[in-house]
Amino acid sequence: MDLKERIIENASALFFQKGVKSMTMSDVANELGISKRTLYEVFRDKEDLLENCITMHIEKTDKAIQSLADNSEDVIDAMMRIYARSLNEIQTINHSVMHDLKKYHSRLYKKVEENQRENASVLLPLLEKGVKQGFIRNDINLEIILWLVKSQFKALISDDYFPSNKYSLNDFIQAIILNFMRGIATPSGVKKVDDIVEKVQNSKQLNDI
Repeated sequence: MDLKERIIENASALFFQKGVKSMTMSDVANELGISKRTLYEVFRDKEDLLENCITMHIEKTDKAIQSLADNSEDVIDAMMRIYARSLNEIQTINHSVMHDLKKYHSRLYKKVEENQRENASVLLPLLEKGVKQGFIRNDINLEIILWLVKSQFKALISDDYFPSNKYSLNDFIQAIILNFMRGIATPSGVKKVDDIVEKVQNSKQLNDI
């Protein structure tokens, strides 16, 4: 791993854990044990570094989703694993990240939004395949359903509206995923969803799929 890759890897972790606004180039340099001068020789400013971090994150996410889609047993297994991955990711990212991007780095926020639209276009063919497999219902608009569930995810990571004093973020996301999957599945698809849930029942964590 060269210096640029190492900086992006470590800076991404800092941004996602502590938020974007609170992190400075000095913080990144100190964390990496390099001088600010060295950091600015690789990235012209914080915006440049942040864009590289987002680009790397998007590329990793896209590869992971494609791999899950290609290597899962069937569409139910693939969708459950993809959403479990999303659950795990949301739990590890500071909730202020999207707020900071939208308020202070609008161009990069739009880049993230565009990637979410592209991900929807990737998942749609997967669900259509599930219709052919007999696991997904053929009487619903799959594109609308995908956007509805993405909107619910987005609301959870960008707003403080939900009663976090009573339920955890994990509780909300598991409810979204399970109701979404059961809602779009045929009876045989629902059985597959329930079989997967039963496998992880002891841990109570959907991200253990």
